[in-house]
Amino acid sequence: MPSITQAWALPAAFLAIVNISMTWYNLVSAIVPDPYLDEFFHVPQAKKYCRNDFSWDPKITTPPGLYLVSLLFKGAIGCETSNLRALNVVAICLICVLAYSISGAIHKNRSEHTNQAEKEVNSESDSKSLFDILTAHSALNISLFPPLFFFSALYYTDVMSTLTVLLHYLAFLNRKNASSQFLGSIGLILVGSLALLFRQTNIFWVAIFPAVIAVIDAFGGEQQAGSPEKKDLRSICARSWEYGRIYDCPVDSAGPQDFLLLTISLVIAVLAQPFSLLKVVAPYLFLVALFASFVLWNGSVVLGDKSAHTATLHLPQMLYIWPYISFFSIPLIVGSLLPHIAPLLPGGLSNFFQSKLGRGPGRILPNSVTASAFITIGLAMVHFNTIIHPYTLADNRHYVFYVFRVLLRHPAIKYAAVPVYYICAWMVFYSLGTKPESEALTSQTHQKKPSTSVHSPQSCKISFVVAWFGTTALSVATAPLVEPRYFIIPWILWRLHVPYLPGTRISGKARSYDLRLILETIWLIVLNAALGYNFLYRGFSWPQEPGNIQRFLW
Repeated sequence: MPSITQAWALPAAFLAIVNISMTWYNLVSAIVPDPYLDEFFHVPQAKKYCRNDFSWDPKITTPPGLYLVSLLFKGAIGCETSNLRALNVVAICLICVLAYSISGAIHKNRSEHTNQAEKEVNSESDSKSLFDILTAHSALNISLFPPLFFFSALYYTDVMSTLTVLLHYLAFLNRKNASSQFLGSIGLILVGSLALLFRQTNIFWVAIFPAVIAVIDAFGGEQQAGSPEKKDLRSICARSWEYGRIYDCPVDSAGPQDFLLLTISLVIAVLAQPFSLLKVVAPYLFLVALFASFVLWNGSVVLGDKSAHTATLHLPQMLYIWPYISFFSIPLIVGSLLPHIAPLLPGGLSNFFQSKLGRGPGRILPNSVTASAFITIGLAMVHFNTIIHPYTLADNRHYVFYVFRVLLRHPAIKYAAVPVYYICAWMVFYSLGTKPESEALTSQTHQKKPSTSVHSPQSCKISFVVAWFGTTALSVATAPLVEPRYFIIPWILWRLHVPYLPGTRISGKARSYDLRLILETIWLIVLNAALGYNFLYRGFSWPQEPGNIQRFLW
């Protein structure tokens, strides 16, 4: 029977986000009651739909999902600006619940991937209860993510769009629980189609990303922990061709060669079993075909004004994402790196930190080959492919405006930032390799580590990193405009896969808490408070529009 704290973990997180989001909503409604910025287009369009007028404003480039939801709930809440904004308050609270459910789905069947010794440890320490509490806390933090939470009190598409993508990811993780594979595929197609009604770039997250993960699951199996004898290319290729098994290893033991071995083994396994591949990716191919049909019918990916949203190769977007993630996740990243630093400290301090934090990934310093390659490619990207969209430096209401003013202050700054991008990328990557509690406890019993799947909590695999990174690149590297909102879904999916730090065994029981989550909550609340204050109370006027208050936002 679950403990009281375990049973109330999710309700407590839900009540917290309800109260925080309602406070933010009430403040915005009182101080900024009229539509602001993009709401000038979204609110009138929603009111048209509420009148059953489906004519389209050509300045709106996203699909009509948000307005269809408003039409659906017109009878219950009405279509005034404050009522329309309230829909996103509900959505941000549902995101908290979905994040909890997704974490549970990622880590489900945990006992099936553990050996008997670890099961005994888990039984003694009641780690399931602690895990549920940590998961609920993480779900709250995800719903407080500033670029997402900010728009929960405005009538923008971001919150609802994120909700549908997470709903699809949950359906994907639970697809094997469907009564039949056919019904599971139909469900994925329906939820994926729903997500496409809110934003075109969702195609990457409801088709490409799950397709890659599904293929890796289908060709997965008992994966290697990265020992040298198991990295023999010939034996890996033989296993991939004969048994359809790919090479995969945990992030904490991965090097550049492991990503190459994963790619080679995956290609060979797919070539050896092409019909298995087709069976696995069929639902996602249907979504791609559906999206392609829309593009052919519309003549472009975007609706409305296409001139300002032309797809353009913009590779530096994949440099900007690393400081973005690092900034919002400072407590997680710094906390994950402390186990790296602990062995370098004097004996007493080293023992103290390792007893509190466990041991992090084996590699303490960044790989020199990877660093050199990243910095070389990054400098080339910055030199040949830096794009400054006219909107970026034309609107001082957006925070990106001030970031690029710094980057462009001197020609050398944008090049000097590349090593910073690498350091941030390294920290983000190795945060996925933190040893979680169950693995630390198992290592204390000197038992062999259990094998895991790509979704196992024991270790995040490099296959997830490849799927996540590739999909992120596809979704943002063709966007000429640098928008913090474009990175919301990549951040959330990365955050969902960051393991918890190991607990400390006290009197034979693991009762310590992952203090990073508490620090993360404080950090996110501080950021949201500062950004909210700027929006509400630090308005300013442009000389050309005296008396018209402008406000800071993403």
